[in-house]
Amino acid sequence: MTSKYQKAIVIGRYQIYHKGHEQLTNRALEIADEVLVIVGSSFQSRNIRNPFKWTERAAMIAATLPESDQARLRFLPVRDYYDDTLWNADVRRQVAEYVSDAHRVALVGFKKDESTYYLNNFPAWSMVEIESELDIDATALRNQLFAAESAGIALANIVSRISMPVREFLNDWSNSPEYAALKAEYAKIDQDNQVYAGIPWDVISTTVDAVVTCNDHVLLGKRKNHPGKGLWAIPGGFLEIRESLLQGAIRELKEETSLNLPDATLRDCLQHVKVFSHPRRSCRGRVITHAHHFALETAWLDETWPEIKAADDLESVAWVAITQLPALEEELFEDHFAILCNFLSFQAD
Repeated sequence: MTSKYQKAIVIGRYQIYHKGHEQLTNRALEIADEVLVIVGSSFQSRNIRNPFKWTERAAMIAATLPESDQARLRFLPVRDYYDDTLWNADVRRQVAEYVSDAHRVALVGFKKDESTYYLNNFPAWSMVEIESELDIDATALRNQLFAAESAGIALANIVSRISMPVREFLNDWSNSPEYAALKAEYAKIDQDNQVYAGIPWDVISTTVDAVVTCNDHVLLGKRKNHPGKGLWAIPGGFLEIRESLLQGAIRELKEETSLNLPDATLRDCLQHVKVFSHPRRSCRGRVITHAHHFALETAWLDETWPEIKAADDLESVAWVAITQLPALEEELFEDHFAILCNFLSFQAD
């Protein structure tokens, strides 16, 4: 019997790959010759929301299937752009490499809540919606994994929601330094959430960042503490109650990098201010940042490179060549790679 579709597409982040995801994959394999698995949130640094690399998630998915079905899967990793137009375009571009106009194409999905709105963004593909009696939330599974006293306890708590190959993968991964670091990051964020409980939302959720460029380089700092310990980041932090956005950006910039320039010079170098407000841009909760681009003109400087020194929450600071940023994508904090792409107009690899 021939399949109804030549290609079926499933879309997910698969952090963690659970039995609800398996239903989608299995249905896609039933109705199509080949399944294109869109793996979202690829190419970024690990955090408690995105603990696994896309290759690790692909391995989890494949391990749940017989070899004959594994051979019918093709994994397409898609980064987070924090912009639906860019994300949709990347999905279509990658799918177009394997789909022709003559192919019958199905999009297999489960419209569980507002988080699956993206399924409506591809009207050219036939929607095959499945019904599921499984009530599984990947966020809750991750919280169990990081909040439990031990990985063994966590896996015992979620065993009914994941297949044995996934459990085996997670058991092995729990012995890695990455798991230990993310467990510490989860504890720090949970502690901060308790400390700030009851403080007005707009006070704790507004941040300011400073994208400083000079001689085709950008100023970055390596974070000293969780969240994002050891990752490169744009200098910035939370806005204080009695300061303007620009004042806050300059203050945070100087506090973290000791940039040896007068405030007036920085104000003169300000090129753009952009708001980044994607609801899932931060693991710390709903955080909206106002990023300021300061383009330093060498003619205004006493030296070719302004003096910098790591301070406050940074372990080190450096002038990083803009051409080197694509290679650092998986070492940048939260959505900072997307912010830099937006301001500096370089192409991601």
